[in-house]
Amino acid sequence: MGFAVYYRSTRPVSSVEGDAIRQAARVAGEGRTWLGCEPVHFFPGDEDGHLFGGSKPNFQPHPDDAADAARSGMPDGTARDMLDVLCRLSRDHRVEWALSHDHDPHIGGIRDGVCDGSVLDQIEAFADLGDILGELELE
Repeated sequence: MGFAVYYRSTRPVSSVEGDAIRQAARVAGEGRTWLGCEPVHFFPGDEDGHLFGGSKPNFQPHPDDAADAARSGMPDGTARDMLDVLCRLSRDHRVEWALSHDHDPHIGGIRDGVCDGSVLDQIEAFADLGDILGELELE
């Protein structure tokens, strides 16, 4: 079963602006394993000029992947970190984001680098779900 969090700019961006945001997202994602969630990345060309992307939280990483990530010595990238990157992009590039996921077309947004409380609540619930599934696997 797949599950993804999606983000879309609330306004069209120029190609130069879009390239700068994509590059900033790549740089912001460096130095993490991103085992707990895919890093911020954008899908190819939205026809109306909006940036649109998605990241899949990984609720139950494969044990081999988890071991590789632990050996790397890098911190994990989580859904919380994905939100932090989107907030930074919002602040630095003056872009707002509308967020959704596979089961809700509008969970909230990010404006002026600040994430709506409703989005934070749902991301926290995802983190809790991952922790619960991990504990069940250990039992």
